[in-house]
Amino acid sequence: MSSYNMVLVILNRSYEKEYVKFFQQNNVTNMTAMLGNGTASKSILDYLGVENNEKVVLQTVVAAGNVESLFAGLVSRMGINLPGTGIAMSIPVESIAGTSSMKYLTEGQETTASEEIKMKEAVYSLITVIAEKGCSDMVMDAAREAGARGGTVVHAKGTGRESEAKFFGVSITPEKEMIYIATRKSDKGDIMRAIMEKAGPHTDAKAVVFSLPVEDIAGLTALMDEEAEG
Repeated sequence: MSSYNMVLVILNRSYEKEYVKFFQQNNVTNMTAMLGNGTASKSILDYLGVENNEKVVLQTVVAAGNVESLFAGLVSRMGINLPGTGIAMSIPVESIAGTSSMKYLTEGQETTASEEIKMKEAVYSLITVIAEKGCSDMVMDAAREAGARGGTVVHAKGTGRESEAKFFGVSITPEKEMIYIATRKSDKGDIMRAIMEKAGPHTDAKAVVFSLPVEDIAGLTALMDEEAEG
């Protein structure tokens, strides 16, 4: 059973300092921040009251026993469930390499590594897409046709040597776009298939797609409720 979870928080960039402070107050001190852009359509942005589409992605590792209280604080103290704020996801970590890595990732936390943590049934999934630079619209158009409501794009670089940077015979150029799409698990298969059919290796996007199980989720509540009622 996993004793640690990766917590991924996607926010409007203006909230970054407030959320970093919140995590630090909860003894979560080691975080990685990445800049990105939202891909939600204008109608959804208007519904959520979002004017600035610049995003920050905060990533950290949290002892599994602390996740529930951390998410409760994200809702009650930070108001992440309010429209236009953001979304937080908890993803189980399979393993951590070595004591030094564990100490670095969980510095300041009271860990529960020796306790058996019962994994929750994942209701949501995080679809992750690696695509060629400038092709996020192609990916998201395919995803939306299959029911996705929006995603977040992070600009990235490949690190493989040019002669070795191939995946199923497809050359992987250094500049990439990573697209994160949070969705209900029941919709995951349709969205992934649509992306592969319309933005896969045979297209300019050359998308590589995989998904991760999300144990806990907070934020975008109004949008999710609307989706359930639709």
